[in-house]
Amino acid sequence: MATSRSALRTIHILELISNSPKGITLSEIAAGLHIPVTSVNDIVKALIETEMIEIIDERSKLYGIGVKAYYIGNSFISNTSLVDKAKPIVEELASQVTKTVFIGKEVNEKITYIYKYEPKDTLIATCPIGSRTFLHTTSLGKCILANNEELLQRVISKELIKKTPQSITEPAKLIEELQKVRLKGYAVDNREQDDHLFCIGAPIYDRNNKVIAALSISGLYSEKTNVEYEANLVREKAQLISKKMGYMGREFEPVKG
Repeated sequence: MATSRSALRTIHILELISNSPKGITLSEIAAGLHIPVTSVNDIVKALIETEMIEIIDERSKLYGIGVKAYYIGNSFISNTSLVDKAKPIVEELASQVTKTVFIGKEVNEKITYIYKYEPKDTLIATCPIGSRTFLHTTSLGKCILANNEELLQRVISKELIKKTPQSITEPAKLIEELQKVRLKGYAVDNREQDDHLFCIGAPIYDRNNKVIAALSISGLYSEKTNVEYEANLVREKAQLISKKMGYMGREFEPVKG
C-alpha cells in the first residue's frame, strides 16, 4: 500500500514544530524539510484549524504546538498520567473546601486546564477542561512562572493582558508577586482572572524536582476566606501528588501567619 506523501509531510511538520520550543516560521519549516513553502502553507492552515498547532507570535508568524497535539503526545488520560495519580487527592481536597479544584499545565505560554473536580454543591460554573488563559492572571500560572525563569522572561517581554481591574499588568509588580510565591510556596488569584473568583494554587513537582503543573482551588471571593488554612491544604495536597510523581524534595511545612 502506497504511503501518503501529504500525511508524511504533516507528521514531519509536527515533529519539526515540536522540536522548536521558541517557535518556527513557515519558511524555516520549508527549508528544514526541503519542500515548497506553498505545500507547507496548505498543511499548516489545516493544522491551525484543528488546533494541532497555533501561532505563538503574530508579528513574526511563529508557529508552535497546539493544545490538541499536546494532549495526544502526552497522553494526559493514560493510566500512568498525572491526572490519574492525582484524582483521589483532588476529590478529597474538593470535599474539604467545597470548591472547584483544578490541575493546570503550561502550554505555549498559557495555562491549560487538564483536569477539574467540582463538588455537587458547588455554587458556580467554572472553565472547562482544555480551556486556556494567561499565566499571570491565575494562581496556577503564577506557581509555574515562579519556578521557571526562562518562561517568566518570555511572558514579561510581551504585553500582560488586563483581564480584570485586579490583574497585574506591570512586569515589576509581577516579579515582586512571584517572589512572594516562591517564599510562601503558594500563589493567589485575587479576582485577577474573574471579577468574582478567588483562587489559591500550589506547584506540583516531578522526580527531577521540576515544577510540571499546579493544583488550585477556586471559589467566590469573600473577605472571610481563611487563606492560611486553605493555602496549607492546597500545598499539602500538591506535595502528595508530587510524591506520586516521584518527588523526593523538601517536606511540606505549613504556612504560619
